[in-house]
Amino acid sequence: MKIARLVTGPFEENCYLAVAPDGSAAVVDPGADAPSVLAALRGAGATLRCILLTHGHLDHLSALPALLSAAPGTPVRLAAADAAWCFTRANAFPPYDPVLEPPASLLPVADGDEVAVGETRFRVLATPGHSPGCVCYFAEADGARPPVLFSGDTLFRASIGRTDFPGSSWEDMEASLRRLAALPPETRVLPGHGDPTTVAAERELNPFLAPLLADDAP
Repeated sequence: MKIARLVTGPFEENCYLAVAPDGSAAVVDPGADAPSVLAALRGAGATLRCILLTHGHLDHLSALPALLSAAPGTPVRLAAADAAWCFTRANAFPPYDPVLEPPASLLPVADGDEVAVGETRFRVLATPGHSPGCVCYFAEADGARPPVLFSGDTLFRASIGRTDFPGSSWEDMEASLRRLAALPPETRVLPGHGDPTTVAAERELNPFLAPLLADDAP
């Protein structure tokens, strides 16, 4: 599977295009630049099969209407806890003011679900904290490719997602970070903002993980 990153919108949100060898593609967190996403799909000769949302904040999904206009009926996967509020005024913030309509093709994901993109299967990991319905998408190692984690706004390089928004929870975030820190150290972490990293690097250098891991040490 080939993975490309597009940095979109005023908050420099990372949108990822994951393309399987058979041309099946998932877009993870389509951000704010639908023309660039559609151009990347065309350039890869890929067919959009699903849209995976790590959480409901508009900087991660405002390109949805244009993508669905170009590929009607594409399944959109989002945890129910975020679908409950993200298509309401509760999700409006400058410069993302317009409220989106819930897609007709919206389907819930829950912890332990698997989503197939070609031969690759992404496992859903519930990681609440930044929002109540935050999830990550994890794929096991495949040949020479290490495991991959689309971490959304839960885990960043040397940082984490904010927990001061409505619906955020530091206690939930702590549990989610412990869960991600237990993934294979070589796991490649592709965050919602900023540069890629690995689980091993974050266990060693992330100032938010170190105290939690120290607390868990025997």
